[in-house]
Parts: sequence; C-alpha cells; structure tokens
Amino acid sequence: MRTKIVQGLLGCAMMMAIPAGAQIPAGMAPGSLGRNDPMPIRPDYMRTRAVISPVIHPDRRVTFRLNAPEATDVRLTGHVIGAKMHWLSPERTLPMTKGADGVWSITLGPLEPEIYPYSYMVNGAGVSDPGNRINLVEVPGDKPAYYDPQDVPHGDVRMVVYHSKATNSVRYLRVYTPPGYDESKQRYPVLYLQHGGNCCEYSWMEQARANTILDNLIAEKKARPMIVVMALGARSGPSEGLGPVPSQREGFKPPPGRQSNYDPGNLFEVDLLTGIIPFIDRKFRTLANADNRALSGLSQGGIQTVTIGLRHTDVFHWLVPMSAGAENQGDDQFMKISEDIFANPEPLKKNLKLLHFLVGREDVLYEPDKRLAEKLQSLGVKLTFQALPGMHEYKVWRRGLYETAPLLFR
Repeated sequence: MRTKIVQGLLGCAMMMAIPAGAQIPAGMAPGSLGRNDPMPIRPDYMRTRAVISPVIHPDRRVTFRLNAPEATDVRLTGHVIGAKMHWLSPERTLPMTKGADGVWSITLGPLEPEIYPYSYMVNGAGVSDPGNRINLVEVPGDKPAYYDPQDVPHGDVRMVVYHSKATNSVRYLRVYTPPGYDESKQRYPVLYLQHGGNCCEYSWMEQARANTILDNLIAEKKARPMIVVMALGARSGPSEGLGPVPSQREGFKPPPGRQSNYDPGNLFEVDLLTGIIPFIDRKFRTLANADNRALSGLSQGGIQTVTIGLRHTDVFHWLVPMSAGAENQGDDQFMKISEDIFANPEPLKKNLKLLHFLVGREDVLYEPDKRLAEKLQSLGVKLTFQALPGMHEYKVWRRGLYETAPLLFR
C-alpha cells in the first residue's frame, strides 16, 4: 500500500515547536538526578525495545513480554484474554510473572487465527507495549485470512488535509481510492466510514485493515469499487487534528449547545454534511448523489450513523451502524433521542436502500441496538439485524466490513 501525502508538510512546523532544551521545574536542578553530564540509560532499561513481544509459537500459543524491572505488578489485558477482560479493571486482567532479569511474561493459547488487541497494566496504570506500537498480534492460520494482503491490485490510502469551518480546525481525512483510480476517468460511489470513540480517522486502516479487505473483495468482484472516506469524528475541536488542541489550553470553553454523539445537529454532523461531503465531491471523482453514498461506523461511529443517517436519508441511502452506542454505558439513549424519527418514519421507508445493524453477540450494546432495530421494524422500516461472535471489538467490525461492503451500491 502506498500512502500519498496530498497536502501539507508538518516537519518544519513541528521542529519549530520543540523547545531548545527541557524545562526544569522551579527548585530542581540537573544535579538532582545525580550528575550534570548527559547520563546513559541504565543497562536494564536499554533492552526495553530489544525485548521481542509478542512471540508467536508454531502451535499458535503466544508469549507476551515486558521489560519492567522496578514494577511490582504487571498484568495483561485486552480482547486477547477473552470475554471477561476489561481494559481498566485489574480484577479482569491476567497476572504476568517476573523473571530474574526484570522481564515479565505470560503465555496464552493456543489461540484461534485472528488479530488480537492487547495492552498491559503496570502497577495499576495502563501501558502500551514499547516494542509494538499498535498493540496488535496476528495469530496466523493455515492460509491467508480475508484481511491479509493478497497478490491482487491494491488501492491507495491518501492523507488529505481539509479546513473544517464547523469545528474551526484543520484536520486530516484518510481517503481510500480503489485499484486503478489514477489511471481511469471513472466515477465511484463513496462510503463514509467512521471510527470509534477511543481513536481517530486512521483506526479503520491500522486496526481493521479496511483497505486490504476492500482490495481483496474488489479483486474477487464481490464488492463494487468504491471510495472510502474516514473522517475525524470528534465534535468539539481539533482533537487529533492539526495544530494546537484548544481543549488542552487553560481557560478553554466547550462550544455552545449539546454536543454528544447522540445530539442531532452537533458539530461533527454539521462538518460532515456541509464541509466534508462537498469537499470530497469536489476533490475526487465521485458519484455525488444519495444512491451512491453510504454511511457506516463502529461504536461512536455507529452512533453517528444512526443519529445522522436516519435524519438525512436524502443524503445517504445506505446505512450500516456497527455496535452503535457508548460501551461504558450500555444504555438505551437511542429510544429517547430518536422520538422525532419514530414520529415520521416515512423518509426511511421511501429512501433507504439498506439499513443493516451489526453488533457482537457478547457486546453490552447488543440489546440496545436490537431494541432500536425492533422499534424501527414495528414502524414499517425495512432493515436487517446481524449478530456476529464477539464483544465490542475489532474482530466484529473487521468481519462486519467484509460482510457488508458487498451489500453496498447494488
């Protein structure tokens, strides 16, 4: 996969923003560290990045290792340990064993072939694996999986800079263009694919491998060639956009009005409808109509698919909410905030070509999503509801994209 930098170089600006030297708190001097000259890293900490982790064994067992010689309690967490895990609960993690060299380890499995997220808790604090930036481990099967790169034509994922008037910020879009886009004059349908609340516009690429899934489906002629747009779904400011983050500044005041994902008219909705979609239609060869425009997303992005998509069936004729809701709440906010939709379901009946709910069977949001789907069905709205094995996790959403992309634009 080639990543095209479509606009803007940040290197110089970032270098200018870095102070010439570290700022020492008042009352402290470099000598308080024990010496005034540059200090080498202790040998037992120098090996941190050299510790290979995870280690995948031939029988599909996996060993996780973390160099933490001064820690007193290290635990493994993440969906790799199973359905009872929770990222922030020590009681729902697995304890690791400390070796004489200060390296903690634990071995799991054999595990089923899959891509598993994981993390550590060190003395009660969540810690990423320093030797594995995205904290994923792929346990391979006997043959390549549907999400693995195949020997087929590949599309491109472009980093596109745009100015968001709604949020008064500059942001990135990740835009997938299908194989052959640059060599053709063809116009394409567009899927707007939204991330979850704990990440950003690139998570569908890094954690779900959306681009390779689509490459494989298109090569097999199972899915129609399409453009996929992944936007930063934060509502109140740049978040992980470009430039200083207003919410990190002293005296920051949030924007007026209700700005949760459940609230109609929030700033992301305004940004998507009045900023992003017109920008994409100008910059790319799109089929710029609702028949060729879909909206989908996971978790927070699932909420946005429901709250935006169901109210704007004149813009999107294809909707695929995945695990829609707030995992830490597991409540039924849709029923309250959707009263205006329930009162007038006729646009949904008339306009939607696909409304497909997808959620994990063990997800805390299974029941709320099912209740919303059943309510819409009782009003005569045609839809489908699919439950896949899994929790609130990328295993579900990755498979969900694989199974629903072929349904779009048919």
